[in-house]
Amino acid sequence: MSAQTPVLYVQGADDATRRALAERDDLLVYTVATQSEASDVLGSTRVDCIVCPHERTDGPTGRRLLERLTTSHPGVPAILTSRDPDDDLAAAVSGGAATEYLPLSVWTDPTARLGERITHHADGRIATPDDQTLGGLLATARELMTTRKPDAIASVVTDAAVDILAFERASVWLVDDVATLDAVADGNDGNGGNGALVLAAARPTDHDWQRTYDPGDEPVGRVFESGEPTVIEHDDAALMFFPLGDHGVLAVGADGVDAITDADVQFAEILAANAAAGVERARREQTLSLYRTVVDNVSEMMYVLDDTGHVVLASDEIVDASGYDRSAVLGAHVSTFFPPEDVDRGTELVAELVADGDPDATRTYRADAITKDGDAVPTEVELSLLTDDDGTYRGTIGALRDISDLLAAEAERDRFRSLFEHLPDPVVDSSFRDGEPVIDSVNPAFERVFGHEEADVVGTPVNDVLVPNRDDVADELDAHALADETVSAELTRETADGDRHFLFRGIPYHVDGDDVRAFGIYTDITDQYDREQHLQVLHRVLRHNLRTDMGVVTGYLDQLAEDLDDPDAIAIVEHVTGRAEDAAALADKVHQLEQVIRKDSAFTTEPTDVAAHVRSLADRLGDAYPNATITTNAPDELVANADERLGLAVENLVENAVEHAQRPDPVVELTVEAVDDAVRIRVADNGPGIPDHERDLLTGDRDVSRVEHGDGLGLRVVSWVARSLGGDVSFGDPEAGSEVVLELRTP
Repeated sequence: MSAQTPVLYVQGADDATRRALAERDDLLVYTVATQSEASDVLGSTRVDCIVCPHERTDGPTGRRLLERLTTSHPGVPAILTSRDPDDDLAAAVSGGAATEYLPLSVWTDPTARLGERITHHADGRIATPDDQTLGGLLATARELMTTRKPDAIASVVTDAAVDILAFERASVWLVDDVATLDAVADGNDGNGGNGALVLAAARPTDHDWQRTYDPGDEPVGRVFESGEPTVIEHDDAALMFFPLGDHGVLAVGADGVDAITDADVQFAEILAANAAAGVERARREQTLSLYRTVVDNVSEMMYVLDDTGHVVLASDEIVDASGYDRSAVLGAHVSTFFPPEDVDRGTELVAELVADGDPDATRTYRADAITKDGDAVPTEVELSLLTDDDGTYRGTIGALRDISDLLAAEAERDRFRSLFEHLPDPVVDSSFRDGEPVIDSVNPAFERVFGHEEADVVGTPVNDVLVPNRDDVADELDAHALADETVSAELTRETADGDRHFLFRGIPYHVDGDDVRAFGIYTDITDQYDREQHLQVLHRVLRHNLRTDMGVVTGYLDQLAEDLDDPDAIAIVEHVTGRAEDAAALADKVHQLEQVIRKDSAFTTEPTDVAAHVRSLADRLGDAYPNATITTNAPDELVANADERLGLAVENLVENAVEHAQRPDPVVELTVEAVDDAVRIRVADNGPGIPDHERDLLTGDRDVSRVEHGDGLGLRVVSWVARSLGGDVSFGDPEAGSEVVLELRTP
């Protein structure tokens, strides 16, 4: 054991004696200033003698202070000193205030005399487990339970072995996994542990211990591996090694085998047990701290449950989402936040993980998370286990993900899939590879119409299936899709029933930012196409024959009028001639209407200077109708969505106003103005107004089959042009003549 005698010295008025004692090699002096400090030392460190001068600057006298200390620590010898002899002090010591009274001035070498008496009283103490040593170990145990880091625990243990148990040397080795955890807790890179034993603390610091041992290496590695204490004796020293559970090894040494008693071994075993418990607690707290750090800093919703299902950690995101305060979340049972059936399912999955025994295994399931307001939030929960090194189950780690958007997307996908499957038009879903659309899937209508099974065409270029004789139209449509442009076109494709005509619509789209994909929708318009072809033939024949026949009729009527002298007969001929000319004009109106209908899909409206367009049109119509006064009121520029069909509508309105003015000097006023988000073109005249039956043509209250003459058909042209341009037609005040308002949208 140590050759130094531990002494507690309470400071007095003169510090020279303390300094002299501290310079002696055989004494280890602990200096305190107050009774409280003295009690702390006596409770935590082995002390073989107390020395207290009676003369003190602050606090109670030495006599009073020793009376209190010897009452609380009766087993420790105490020497009361004074500068000069004092009978009262001698009497007080005789009464039990201290073990001995020593007036220093009567001795030639007072320090030497005081040292002798200290050694005398220290040697007289019984070398068995005593309250002082046990008290010191108890204080050490308390300190170990409040020390946060394993390397700091190692320092506390080595200090206790030397200062309390009085061993000459002490060292602690910790498994480097523990050291790694310590480094990570400090924010450093632990570099990963490999199971070696690394020296964590030693007293004295200039030791000759080996710094690192592998498990099994003599002597430290073997003691750690076997778990059994070991004593190694040398000629001039003895070493004892104690395993610290799975965490490391404690070694203590004394100068000589005979210096180690059974009590010393018992105390060292107690210290080792306390050290192992302290490291275990520190490791557990650091692990929990690491989880807390992870949970607090992740951007996901995460929580940690203990083995009873109560929340011990929760990320900010999950607390915010729950609607509860953090204090209400921590400590609450998991059933607070999930319905019973989901708690039961989670419990089953945790049991599976425990039975599986794989520490890296996870289980995922869907559950409804219940907020404070009672709302059910659909989530996906990923479960993993929190275990000890030996695999003992300690709790559960859960990561939550709000899948509300996912469920909505799945529902949308299911609805789309149902639409895709039941759409009567053939649909091809394709993706582009090297600029070529390749079939990913087709719907049942495609299989039925084109006669190709999905399994046979998936992965095949669309054009190889539908356009084996590649044409320029197919390449142009592919180019538009690659440019993210929606297109439509009339196509002829070979089907299971022969060639059919289709209205094709190509709709490009993207999924998660990947390359262009596209839907190709084929609407069979063969019947409509055939009817249109028949109507075109009929219209051409009708227009040609009607104009030709009416030309012949009017020619004969003109000759007849020249040969007649009877005014009444001439009037009749002129009336018939007018009706023939009206019939010819009707053919022109039908042709105009056909143009509007056929070009409805061929034209694309674009920003157009409507004001300039109307001014130019008014000039041309003024030349056509020299007897009419046609004026224009328009700004320099006014833009709306329109195309060349606008001129056809305005021309029909002006023509209608002039021809039905019922006066020799008709006046027509064209006004162009901006109103809110629209541009209005007003065509007003000084005529009798538009009859109600013709107004009904534009409002839709009168069917076109009831048109009796070409005038109403002209208004129908105006109505259809307005609709084609995305605009509207309305009427002004009927009492003020004819006023028709054509309204167009602005870009």
